[in-house]
Amino acid sequence: MALFMLQLASGEKAVVDADAAGRTAAGEIVFERTDQFGPAVRLRTYRAEEVSAVFRQAPMDGGGYGWLPQPATGLWWCY
Repeated sequence: MALFMLQLASGEKAVVDADAAGRTAAGEIVFERTDQFGPAVRLRTYRAEEVSAVFRQAPMDGGGYGWLPQPATGLWWCY
């Protein structure tokens, strides 16, 4: 599991616990849960215009955890 934080266009923030996140060709931000026994299950989809930025919680250089920004354009997946 990983934590993802979204900066929403409304100014609010949302934190999502998911196995994977991605940006589709249409710009949508999707979150999925996966396991070794079956296909990925989509937890949530945000329309492109709803999201200003996406961050993934990850270990930082020098120790501790922080929020790493994900690309604002193009296709991507992170786990």
